[in-house]
Amino acid sequence: MNVMADASCSPISLEQLLIAREARSYQQQLWLNRWGHTLISTTLVWPGEVKDTPESRAVMAAANDALTALITANGWEIIRHNARQFVTGPESFWSVNAPASQVKKATIRLEESHPLGRLWDIDVFCPDSGLLSRKSVGEDKRRCFLCDEPAHVCSRMRRHPLHTLHAVMEDMIDDYFCHQK
Repeated sequence: MNVMADASCSPISLEQLLIAREARSYQQQLWLNRWGHTLISTTLVWPGEVKDTPESRAVMAAANDALTALITANGWEIIRHNARQFVTGPESFWSVNAPASQVKKATIRLEESHPLGRLWDIDVFCPDSGLLSRKSVGEDKRRCFLCDEPAHVCSRMRRHPLHTLHAVMEDMIDDYFCHQK
């Protein structure tokens, strides 16, 4: 079975997106309670109505590979890992035996240094205190990949046209995968 060819490429509704977020939040709590270790929850920064594409699946596969390498390089024990594909986009969970703040700092560096890292949304949760923000580990907020303003501001204000965002994303993805061959 070719996982990339199985992508739905279907537009999703706001209701589907909100239900997926709620389900992911439930899974995050379940993982924190069940495994009791630092949780890495990864999704994609993928604007628009179509979230499940061969490209989004390839970008998530690269994220999973990079996270595996990061976890291995740091000697952190993987308690559990699960990657899933939904019409609302791919997502991945990791339970690791490592201090959450150390994991958060390392994943921020990964997001900022990897050619596709700007397209990844890597959240880190501490089993005791919950979601760690960039600020909680002394890092600045994420910047927009078009104008370098705070990303959340551009996103909320819909400052950039969707076609412009997609063109920049497509260039990033093409550049990365062309150099991987």
